[in-house]
Amino acid sequence: MSHFIHQVFLNRYQIESLIGRKTGRRTFLATDLEMESPVIIKLLLFDPDFTWDDLKLFEREAATLRSLDHPAIPQYLDFFEVKTEFGKGFALVQNYIEARSLRAWIESGCTFSEAELKEIATQLLEVLEYLHTRQPPVIHRDIKPSNVLLRNRSGNSPGQIYLVDFGSVQTVQQGGTMTVVGTYGYMPPEQFGGRSLPASDLYSVGATLIYLATGQDPSDLPQKDLQIKFESFATLSHPFVHWIRWLTHPDFSQRPVSATEALQPLCQDFQQGLSDASIQPFAVGISRPASKIQLQKTPKMLEITVPSDKFGGGQIDRQKTHLGCLSSLGCSTGVLTFFLSVAYLGWSGFFLWVLLVAIAGAPYVRSIKPHLSSYKLILQQKDGSIVVEVVPDRSSDQSKGAVEIPQMKLKTLRAGHNDVPRYRLSLNCCLDFFYITGNRAEIQWLCDELSEWTGLEFQYENYTTNAV
Repeated sequence: MSHFIHQVFLNRYQIESLIGRKTGRRTFLATDLEMESPVIIKLLLFDPDFTWDDLKLFEREAATLRSLDHPAIPQYLDFFEVKTEFGKGFALVQNYIEARSLRAWIESGCTFSEAELKEIATQLLEVLEYLHTRQPPVIHRDIKPSNVLLRNRSGNSPGQIYLVDFGSVQTVQQGGTMTVVGTYGYMPPEQFGGRSLPASDLYSVGATLIYLATGQDPSDLPQKDLQIKFESFATLSHPFVHWIRWLTHPDFSQRPVSATEALQPLCQDFQQGLSDASIQPFAVGISRPASKIQLQKTPKMLEITVPSDKFGGGQIDRQKTHLGCLSSLGCSTGVLTFFLSVAYLGWSGFFLWVLLVAIAGAPYVRSIKPHLSSYKLILQQKDGSIVVEVVPDRSSDQSKGAVEIPQMKLKTLRAGHNDVPRYRLSLNCCLDFFYITGNRAEIQWLCDELSEWTGLEFQYENYTTNAV
């Protein structure tokens, strides 16, 4: 394509250099002689590689850019027919953005911190929020590291993001094209079938973040049930890993329904500093059995409310045993005192015994009350670790003997059966362990939830009948 260098179109646009090439298309850096400014010219020629789908997409790209007005999207400047020695064609002129692609940054040895990745994700999702709320919605369909530009990077900021190359764009409307476009590794499963939704672009954003975090294309990473397994190739916090897995779920119905929903956890984390409880749970699809065990989940916190008869652990079991012994000892002592009092003092002893119980016994009975309706098992993501805290359920019946255990780090998860149909789930932490018992459906549900939220695989353990 050196033949086009220095050629002038419309007596205005002078070609300077070739900067991109695809089947049927060429992209040039040019100079607008009238405005004395650099521009980008995309050229589609009716050459042997030409297809009518190319023309359809090219015209759609021009029409879409002409309708858009966003600082992070190239500006439409001109569109015209050209005649060259190689044949006829069309040219699309856009403003020039002086920036490097994310792929170029990575290939040059650059790395991005988690904070920078979150900022890049936020900017990209804000662009998609603009595109997807157009009427009709605009789906980019080819978000990838080479189509996202970054400039003005500094030590305090990742820089300004730009989304370019709308050559695969589609508007969501009845009768829209079913042409399969996109880039392998960055396009979601439904796009292989010609179906594109706003959630399809969200998948591509997640795949782009995986590339930035690992330095590898998602297609080169292992997969399990079409889910990209990138966790061991990146150093990211559990909440952020969980969030990216949400965006790249193979089933589009399990992804965020919009860029706005995907933005919510990021915006709350960066801008508002809201409590974890204000972030709505975003993982769906795991079957929830009928159970008295309650579970609430946010990107940073998972809270399980467990009836006391289903919950136990090192300190919990010791406290229950201690309270049981105190209760038995108290009853035995009371009975013995009653008989001695009646035997030596008759009716006077009886009334004296009742008075002593009323004055001194009531607080004692309250203090050894062994019943507690439920406990809360709270897991939180902190500094790259998962910490566990156990507190008595504040909404349930209280007792002074209820154990409240401060935070400790989670090490492993175990599951197994100890007496069919009774099953047990165990959380092994530094210095202590906790377990939940229930039927198979309850424990399987909790295993799925915990494994999905923590990123830890469960180890099977064949508990004995006496373990609980």
